[in-house]
Amino acid sequence: MRPSFLKRMERFNKGLEILEELRNYEIDKFSTDLKLLSIAERNIQVCTEFIVDFSSYILSKLKVEIPDTYREIIRKVREEGIIDENLEKKLQGIVGLRNIIVHMYADIDAEIIYDNLEDIIQTLREAAAKLLEFSKAKNIDP
Repeated sequence: MRPSFLKRMERFNKGLEILEELRNYEIDKFSTDLKLLSIAERNIQVCTEFIVDFSSYILSKLKVEIPDTYREIIRKVREEGIIDENLEKKLQGIVGLRNIIVHMYADIDAEIIYDNLEDIIQTLREAAAKLLEFSKAKNIDP
């Protein structure tokens, strides 16, 4: 694996670890502490971008045209058989959340993030595993 990929993978794993730690806070504390919400938002963003960038890299190695948007990249990864429809649907939701965070389309409801942290973590972890599994099967060195 390329050193740059290993560094990003390490940051991805650290981001998931940080998100898991946030579950230790009570909902009242999490939802009223802007610092905790900011930590959650940033790590959701970083981890989501890792999944999309890794997906784009795999698509490029497959000589598949890389779509312009994060949502289209996730759709294309499913069309290529790398992930299933269920995982695509979950990732589309996380990509949508990431877009809201980054582009500030709307205020983020801290309770919604808190209530969905476990699903977000599991989905991102599953996506990374599927991408790694596929890249190994196709001899794609990330």
